[in-house]
Amino acid sequence: MSELPKEYPFIHVYPQRKANQPVIIKANTEGLCVLLNAIVNALAYQETNGIAEVFCGDAECYQVLIQHTSTHEQLAPLPYQKEHEPK
Repeated sequence: MSELPKEYPFIHVYPQRKANQPVIIKANTEGLCVLLNAIVNALAYQETNGIAEVFCGDAECYQVLIQHTSTHEQLAPLPYQKEHEPK
């Protein structure tokens, strides 16, 4: 098994596909540290997003945005909400 390079933050975020399923985050130590820093920044500077720039397993760079919200409307739409909408 090959080790992930320690100098790069690797994170995979697997979203819910249905209600009541867990969100799974797989990451190396560096990835978790970058994610934690983004969460702290979102709490400290609520008017902006916390941003974690990370890599997935195929070395694609992407951003994880942490958004502080205070209303139900800001949380909408849910990723699995379409399956419960009338057709």
